[in-house]
Amino acid sequence: MTFHPVKPSRLFEEISRQIGDQIRSGQLKAGDKLPNERKLASTFAVSRHAVREALRSLETIGQLEFKKGASGGAFVAKDNPLPFTKIMRGMFEVGGISLEQLTEARLAIEAAVIAVVGDRFDDLDLTSLEANVDAAERETIAGNLAKKTQLNVEFHTLLSDLTGNPILIMMTKSLMSILLDFIKAVGSVMGVDVIQSRRRFLRHLRDRDIRGATQEMERHLKILHLHYIRAASNKLETAGTKNGNQ
Repeated sequence: MTFHPVKPSRLFEEISRQIGDQIRSGQLKAGDKLPNERKLASTFAVSRHAVREALRSLETIGQLEFKKGASGGAFVAKDNPLPFTKIMRGMFEVGGISLEQLTEARLAIEAAVIAVVGDRFDDLDLTSLEANVDAAERETIAGNLAKKTQLNVEFHTLLSDLTGNPILIMMTKSLMSILLDFIKAVGSVMGVDVIQSRRRFLRHLRDRDIRGATQEMERHLKILHLHYIRAASNKLETAGTKNGNQ
């Protein structure tokens, strides 16, 4: 495996991209172990913190998995949604998937995930979701956009994990991977209003109110969609202005 030092302006995204590219190209195969954080930090010429954030983001979308113990570390996931994700990412990059279609798919998948989670009430543990929201709130207040975005996306994959259904988990991770590509293109949107929505959503789940939880998620995704449309439009206007001044 061959990596290159990265520019300091987008450490988190660039490290993720380089590792992700090698997974997609087959240079890194399922089950392969990555060098430890110290070695990766030296190779990329960045801090270990930056490497840790990148690895966590790749775990979020299912490309990496972490194992504990003396022989543990970061491994290319054996059950990752790569083939499906690769197809969708390719479609997105050439304009074959619109933001409207992405949101429509998310609404359908999220509703299915919530319905299945509702059937698991007897064994439902919301600890991971609550911890995620708490962490996202701290990062949002601190203004750490990259970390906040990572945690907000991770919330959806954590929710899908509660279904225990590998198909729903795969589809969710694939959609989140495409969403991350879009966010990198237009930038992060929304702030503490996401946290407020998350807390309402969790309150509905704790009350075993599946309808309320589903409606809250739908409301959030539709508002988020409008924010992304506005962000994309602003991005185009800015690019047009720059080109016009050249």
